[in-house]
Amino acid sequence: MGGITDSTLDEIKSRIDLGDLIASYGIALRHSGSRLVACCPFHNEKTPSFSIDTAKGLYHCFGCGESGDAIKFVMKQEGMAFGEAVRKLASLCGVKIDEAKEEDGAAARRRRLYALMAEVSQFYHACLAEMREAALAREYLEKRALDKAAQDAFAIGYAPEGAERMLAWAQRHGYTPQEMEAAGILKLASDESALRGGGAYHRFGGRLMFTIRDRSGRVVAFSGRQLVENKKTGKYVNSPDTEIFKKSNVLFALDRAAGNIAKSPHREAIICEGQIDCIRLHISGFPVAVAGQGTAFTEEHVRMLARVADSALLVYDDDAAGRKAAIRSAGLLLAAGISVRVVRLPDGDDPDSFLRTKGAEAFAKLCDAAESIVAFQLAVERGKERNPGSVDAVARITKALLATISLCPNAVLKAGMIGEAASRLAIPAAALNEELGKIRPSIRRQTPAAQPPAGQEHAEADAPDAGGGTTAPDEFAPAKGENAETAAQPPGAERDLMAFLMANEGDAALAGTIGEFVSPEILSHPFTAKFTDEWRESAARSEDIPGEFASSLANDERAWFDAALVDAQKPMACSLDKTQIAHDLVCALWQRHVERLLGAMDAVPKTREALLRSCALAQALPALRAKKWDALPGIISKLKQKGTN
Repeated sequence: MGGITDSTLDEIKSRIDLGDLIASYGIALRHSGSRLVACCPFHNEKTPSFSIDTAKGLYHCFGCGESGDAIKFVMKQEGMAFGEAVRKLASLCGVKIDEAKEEDGAAARRRRLYALMAEVSQFYHACLAEMREAALAREYLEKRALDKAAQDAFAIGYAPEGAERMLAWAQRHGYTPQEMEAAGILKLASDESALRGGGAYHRFGGRLMFTIRDRSGRVVAFSGRQLVENKKTGKYVNSPDTEIFKKSNVLFALDRAAGNIAKSPHREAIICEGQIDCIRLHISGFPVAVAGQGTAFTEEHVRMLARVADSALLVYDDDAAGRKAAIRSAGLLLAAGISVRVVRLPDGDDPDSFLRTKGAEAFAKLCDAAESIVAFQLAVERGKERNPGSVDAVARITKALLATISLCPNAVLKAGMIGEAASRLAIPAAALNEELGKIRPSIRRQTPAAQPPAGQEHAEADAPDAGGGTTAPDEFAPAKGENAETAAQPPGAERDLMAFLMANEGDAALAGTIGEFVSPEILSHPFTAKFTDEWRESAARSEDIPGEFASSLANDERAWFDAALVDAQKPMACSLDKTQIAHDLVCALWQRHVERLLGAMDAVPKTREALLRSCALAQALPALRAKKWDALPGIISKLKQKGTN
């Protein structure tokens, strides 16, 4: 890792007492000879099988096989990346990390922006407490029963009116007007003379301010709430995307909630809509709550949660928009293997109002009684029908329900949902499974459309994705009993790949990645393989696909080619560069390939060799689902060694 030497890592490990570290997470330890033992924090057990060698600084669980050092423990326990865990431990034991001595321009700009945002947050927080004009903000917080402790914990603030104060503040603290604009605080006039005359606009002036932090706890953005109604401006104003902030990549309060989620008995997160709801949950004894940040719930949000959560409770508004958003979010969570339940709040309450009026104990009971996503969606779909018991209504309800269930890659979880659906619909599970096998919806490129915060309409479920990737593995190709060569069109993941390649014709560097990692056997449709091979050969010569290739195609193939061309022209609001998009697409293709191979293993006699192959395939899936690009070469190598590729 750039900037962190092996000697620094060794010093951190030598200073950290692994026993003390593990005990600090509330894990009871006892001595057993020269070692410490405990019940494993990574799986449920009654008899201790988690062994800690404090002399070597290593742990190992003889029950689930987890093992590692202090860094690995923090990564697992808090869902942190390697660098985050190293920095946390370095801070705990007083080791200074010497980062790379020379920063490139982009790194220096980001470092300045992080510092600026942290100082602006402190300034807004001080304004809330000290400024006379912030009286309305203080009254609002008092009305919402958010006391000083909550204000301090979440760095709630007030943004003073006018750009002049912010420009003066920036000058005193050594920041330029251009840096204030780059941070999303000010909007500057394009004309320099207008700027000297005060031609700047304070984006958040006169608003109650909520500080937004990234996974590491760094201030990256703000959300400002209107205090005096003005129909010309939105109720909430959020920071624009900047060099350090992308709305689709930030979950409010995840920096505080991640460790609590990872340590909770069922690794269960609570997902709500607004900042105040989320804050209320935290201060009421539910420190596992997170909220979206000005967008619909996205696949990137799910990826972040999946590092620490195995299950989720959705607490959305109980109106048409909220119910639609809950079903869509549930689909994304299920696609990541996260089980979902839905909390239904009575009488139009939101989490904030319910907790203030009825208390934490009542809310805990609602959580315990939360509905499964099957029960919730079934009620929602029935509510849309005039005669929900009619044959055609049951068919529509069943189709909608199976569309959600089909997103789940976990066979056990999927079987449980089918069983529940069969019981509630009074339809044989075999019939539902037969219909489920026919579902082959296309994977959509999903960019979450900008969505106002809580209380305003949710983004459409089928909005495009910021990452240029896919929302969920909602395509099964080919369907059972169907030959890929006779399928109507290439599956969605492969259409995404073709559109991406078409948008990047002649890219020789990308051709190397495609040539190395996209082999014909991982593509289920012959046209995708044909197209990809032609594209790679052309790109290796830094050329576009020749016109004669398109003119030589059969009618169906030409239609698929034209569709890829059309998709390639569609604008995409994308927070990832093309290399990252390519990596995600390739990982998705390998995931589908491995899942197909696992399905085929069901028909193979259970010999020792077959079991070894099945084990190798199953072990590869978590990294592929998490799109861990660095792990892909090793996965491919192991699969080839096992003869499963």
